[in-house]
Amino acid sequence: MTTIEKVARDFRRSMIIMGVFSLVTNLMLLTIPLYMLQIYDRVLPSQSTDTLLFLSVIAVAALLVLGLLEVVRSILANRAAARLDTGLSDLAMRTVIRNGALSGGNVQPIRDIGALRGLLSSKVVFGVLDLPFASIFIGFLYFIHPDLFWLTLAGAAVLTVIAILNQIAIANASKKHVDKSLISAQRSEYLARNADSILAMGMTTNVVNHWGNDHADSLYSADHSAKINAWFAGVSRIIRLGLQIAILGFGAHLVLAGEMTSGMIFASSLISGRGLQPIDQIIGAWRQLNGGWQSWKRLSGMLAKADARQDYTKLPAPKGQLDVTDVFLPNPIDPGKPPILQRVSFSLAPGQSVAALGPSGSGKSTLARILVGAMRPRAGHVRLDGNDIFNWDPEDLGKHIGYLAQDVELIPGTISQNISRFEPDAKDEDVVLASRLAHVEDLIQRMPKGYDTPIGPGGLQISGGEKQRIALARAFYGKPQLLVLDEPNSSLDRMGEMALMRALGAARKAGITVFIITQREMVLAGVDKIMRMQNGNVLDFDDRDVIIARSREEAQKAQAQHQAQNPGPGQANQQAHAPARGRDVKSAAQEPGQQRKPSARQLPATGAGDRINERQE
Repeated sequence: MTTIEKVARDFRRSMIIMGVFSLVTNLMLLTIPLYMLQIYDRVLPSQSTDTLLFLSVIAVAALLVLGLLEVVRSILANRAAARLDTGLSDLAMRTVIRNGALSGGNVQPIRDIGALRGLLSSKVVFGVLDLPFASIFIGFLYFIHPDLFWLTLAGAAVLTVIAILNQIAIANASKKHVDKSLISAQRSEYLARNADSILAMGMTTNVVNHWGNDHADSLYSADHSAKINAWFAGVSRIIRLGLQIAILGFGAHLVLAGEMTSGMIFASSLISGRGLQPIDQIIGAWRQLNGGWQSWKRLSGMLAKADARQDYTKLPAPKGQLDVTDVFLPNPIDPGKPPILQRVSFSLAPGQSVAALGPSGSGKSTLARILVGAMRPRAGHVRLDGNDIFNWDPEDLGKHIGYLAQDVELIPGTISQNISRFEPDAKDEDVVLASRLAHVEDLIQRMPKGYDTPIGPGGLQISGGEKQRIALARAFYGKPQLLVLDEPNSSLDRMGEMALMRALGAARKAGITVFIITQREMVLAGVDKIMRMQNGNVLDFDDRDVIIARSREEAQKAQAQHQAQNPGPGQANQQAHAPARGRDVKSAAQEPGQQRKPSARQLPATGAGDRINERQE
């Protein structure tokens, strides 16, 4: 049984129990009309004080029971809402995390659960529970007088038609309001996450105005929906109150005709009003009910897909053999555009390391997310020790993988909790070992409370480089056999980069397979292989020295071709006098000052390999 089915089953049980209490509550509500009937028809004609006292004691006792039942029913509703929240929130948060990379951190499932909890714990749900028992009150009128019964039944039919028309009229407006509200909420989350850039570049007014347009659309659609519902609620209220007046007037006619007593007039008016009240209440709260229903449909549809649990066979701990075969991922926004990854294949033996190079948009970060199982390719396989990573239990696979994302974010908590991945029974020595492997222990020791320093909201605000180094320690925690690092030195200073190089050396000694994305030459000295990517393709994959030599040769050829096609003034003069001076073009091209100086960040530069080899030596 899935989580959704279990939650629905438990909620149905709670509704049945609340329905029983609602039945008794509605029976107790007959106290007032019956008391009034007895006062007018028995006490006043007989002038009996004892009868009045006896009836009053019974009425007070019934009202005390009614109050107690209302308290219990409210408590049951709150607890049913809390159980629904508890049953769904775990799966909903897992879904939010699982879809976070693609949805931009959309937490709509959590908001939907909050909306459902608020609806189920409100008085609106009591109107729904009381609706089936409205027939008890309407049926009771038949015993007072059949004509009053048929009059009230006709009024109930008219209110039911109004409720149906209300649903038809408000359906599109409510859906538009929900869609606009979701867009406005999601964009406000994006603005909050990028507050620093917005403030730094003076964009506050511009982005607030841009967000305000979406928010205004949301408010307009909400107002339109509320206006429609208000009209129908007003009409239903007029009909219900008008029906009570009609019952009073028609009842007076029946009294004059000798078919009823005067006490029956007031009792029938109260009973008919109570019988029609749940329908009127539901029409007035239709927007809330419709919003709750939309939240449940959206939530159950999303969670049903995420709740397809699979029983995984326990696989042995991997040694680090990584095989990537024909990994293919199309463009999710526009399938007509080139794929993000086009049949990417490579292999790494246990303990080997590779640096992935390439321009922005070449698919490096996407490939990293696929390697750790955070994203599933459309085709192809990623195997760890021969087993497809998607055949592993995700929780078990994560224990063997260390991952450092391109955009590093730490979770609010202590440094120790972040490094230990919030493992409840983490050993202190394992936390310290991970920090030593990442060479971040000196940084942590300088923190106010060391490993126990709280970070995030309410704690210490640390820099991007410090986040990156602590996250690197988190990647090393648990002695993983595969380490995937996405530009781990993008926010590091010189000292941080040196610590990273020592950490890569520690990974090599520990036999950890490393896949690292970088744009800096310094890191290349610590890897075995280099992979060059462009437009989702692997252009080259080989040993580091081979790639560097090949890149140097390509750079020299490109430089010579460029100088031959575009000779400068000095070169042209040298070429004109070359026979007299006994110099050839090649010698002139190599004249000091004539060579184009390569970029320090460009791998194919002529001197890149020499500098890397010097550092390695």
